[in-house]
Amino acid sequence: MKPTAQSDALVLQDLHKSFGNTDILRGISLAVKAGERIGIIGPNGAGKSTLFNLISGRLAPTQGQVWLNGSRIDGKPPHAVNRMGLSRSFQITNIFPTLSVFDNLRCGVLWRLGYKYSFLKFLARLDDANAQTQALMEQVHLGPQRDTPAMHLSYAEQRALELGITIASGASVILLDEPTAGMSQSETSRFIPLIREATEGKTLLMVEHDMGVVFDLADKIAVLVSGELLAFDTPDAVRADARVQAAYLGAPVAQAGLASC
Repeated sequence: MKPTAQSDALVLQDLHKSFGNTDILRGISLAVKAGERIGIIGPNGAGKSTLFNLISGRLAPTQGQVWLNGSRIDGKPPHAVNRMGLSRSFQITNIFPTLSVFDNLRCGVLWRLGYKYSFLKFLARLDDANAQTQALMEQVHLGPQRDTPAMHLSYAEQRALELGITIASGASVILLDEPTAGMSQSETSRFIPLIREATEGKTLLMVEHDMGVVFDLADKIAVLVSGELLAFDTPDAVRADARVQAAYLGAPVAQAGLASC
């Protein structure tokens, strides 16, 4: 059934995913309004990465539907989903290591502007692409590293570059898979406002194990446990949910763990 709420950017309807006789996701349904920021949390093995793979087209659901801005996308390949307005990052940094920061970002901008892979054009003459790439580079705070090969960036800078690549397509829905994984506390504290700024006005879904990041950024939090959606509510409501405390952190430490976020 096609979703009817025009304000919903992303709708998941009764999503199931099985591998052989193993059920990974069981009946996930939720609706994300345009501009909302959603944190997805849960223990290891809860199905968070599988859910991202279903939404972004890397896997097809065993049952259920995914709707993006009113169009059904489940079963479509990742490149088709991206062109319909959804872009994602990955747990492992995915960049072009030998290209400069500027050229990494320009690859995404070129496609959005319709140049695609036309190598007959002189890139230096594409004023619109170069101007937008420069603006994007400043947006992710990598201006001083403009000509630096991506492999020579610090880890946090590489994650910032990947964030820039993710939003370069102009997608309205952004999926970030553990964006602060591997960062120090100080790097994470600087990266949170960068995510907020770079995704301003967009719909954001984020898998993240750092609860401080989730509670700082998210308007709502979806809690997955054993492939099922245990809760989907505001951070305050999730923090107070006894089921979440018991299932996610364990009853003895839940109060202290969630209260500190």
